[in-house]
Amino acid sequence: MKLRNLSCIAICFAIAGGAVRAGSVDVAFVHPEAFTDVLDQNLDAAPNLQTIAEYLQSLGQKYLPANQSLQVDVLNVDLAGKLHPSRRWGWVRIVGGQLDWPRMTLNYRLVENGTVLASGQDAIADMAYSSHLDSYPGWETLESEKRMLRDWFRSRFTKP
Repeated sequence: MKLRNLSCIAICFAIAGGAVRAGSVDVAFVHPEAFTDVLDQNLDAAPNLQTIAEYLQSLGQKYLPANQSLQVDVLNVDLAGKLHPSRRWGWVRIVGGQLDWPRMTLNYRLVENGTVLASGQDAIADMAYSSHLDSYPGWETLESEKRMLRDWFRSRFTKP
């Protein structure tokens, strides 16, 4: 019985091993002080920029092969919703408006073993983000932006 269990575990590791990805993503923010809308409730851009960079890096680890690296230069960020003052909580980001969808402008360069596979500039947006709001688990930071980035990343850098 133990041998059978070990065999099953070995097979699972072999299958999972074929799916392992570990590509790298290097993210740079070009003139973030000029971005359209990147501030958090404390009127600080750094936490949101860090969240965006870390999320792009996690997408690279998940979807890119180990021998590929991606350079992303973020040229502009316009987060979903707008910041509004609140007497009780200071600044609050209100999302769900029809005209406040998330947008970003990105330059990218995908390299494999020193060869450039793809490069360009994309202006990405999720104009239907408000229709996805009920599908989110809840209080995750930058949910709409992460969904938009994931969709862009998968459509641009993964094979169907």
